[in-house]
Amino acid sequence: MTMTTQEQYIERLKEMVIAQFGRAITTTEDCISLSNALSESVGAGVDVESLEQFFLSETHLAPRPVTLSLLARYVGFTGWSDFCTAGAVAYSADNDRLSRMRRWLIIALAAIAVLAIVITAVVIISRNTDEVDTSLMVDSRFRNLESKWISSTSERCNTLREYYDEANAEQYNERVDRFIERYRDYLHRTVKPDVENFVLKYKITVDNNTIDQTTEIIIERCLKMVDDIKID
Repeated sequence: MTMTTQEQYIERLKEMVIAQFGRAITTTEDCISLSNALSESVGAGVDVESLEQFFLSETHLAPRPVTLSLLARYVGFTGWSDFCTAGAVAYSADNDRLSRMRRWLIIALAAIAVLAIVITAVVIISRNTDEVDTSLMVDSRFRNLESKWISSTSERCNTLREYYDEANAEQYNERVDRFIERYRDYLHRTVKPDVENFVLKYKITVDNNTIDQTTEIIIERCLKMVDDIKID
């Protein structure tokens, strides 16, 4: 069956997103990683379910315009309309030289970025070989869950800040300390079950150690956020 122009644009967009992402998108975990990459690249994420529908489903339902627009921004366009008017659908053996050059440029830039990250990491590690690493990063598959907890904690911090009175900084800090004690108990009761439900929902294959480590990192980050709003 011959594809419509709209379907051709969508298929071309898929190809370009996969090229930008750097690997095939065939699993839910790939969709989670792509959602995180979108958040970092364009400042707004696409929910995992929409990405699964776009890349994994065989029903061929038309994606929402906002999804198409964010994916188009991810590959270098200003939005879905810009993508369509730019003639990006032209993708054949005769006219694909420019597209291939663009992909190779993306790959080259990605390789340079990876190399820079590796060099930076080596330098940091070499400077801190005798120190304990306190800046553990949460597993990339749990970034969306971590962001949810960070956002929730940020709202709580904003509420606490409303109690700040320059003339009573000590009382304010005491209030924050009392909140931290209650919040610590709350986090220890709720974060791990939330991580476990996230694993089940998105069928992520992880061991118990990863679940425990993810839980600890999220709790540590949330508590540090609250502690940082105290006044010296």
